[in-house]
Amino acid sequence: MRPRRTRLNRPTTKAHDATDKQILRLHQAIVAKLLAEPSRIADIYQRLEQRYQAGQLRHSAYIHWHSILDCIDQPELFQREVLDEGERMCKLRRRTILTGILTEQERIELLYGVS
Repeated sequence: MRPRRTRLNRPTTKAHDATDKQILRLHQAIVAKLLAEPSRIADIYQRLEQRYQAGQLRHSAYIHWHSILDCIDQPELFQREVLDEGERMCKLRRRTILTGILTEQERIELLYGVS
């Protein structure tokens, strides 16, 4: 009997890595803005619920995001969890619920260095 594979590691490309770095940079700014304006978290909880109810999130992703949002009162933990560079969090950031936090101008400045 062959051993069962528990996880398939997918090869990453330079383009994939570059995209993940851009997404991480955006999330660093999002975390800073959410910590500076924690009242915005209510909108994020609402977006999380909407996506979950619409079937756009698996239950595990819903629980993961919910547990992260619950840490907003612990800035170091919140930041560490959102910016975790593990495979799972990279995947969650690619389909982030943390939208509408940065303005388009802020996004452009972060991604392209344009002021």
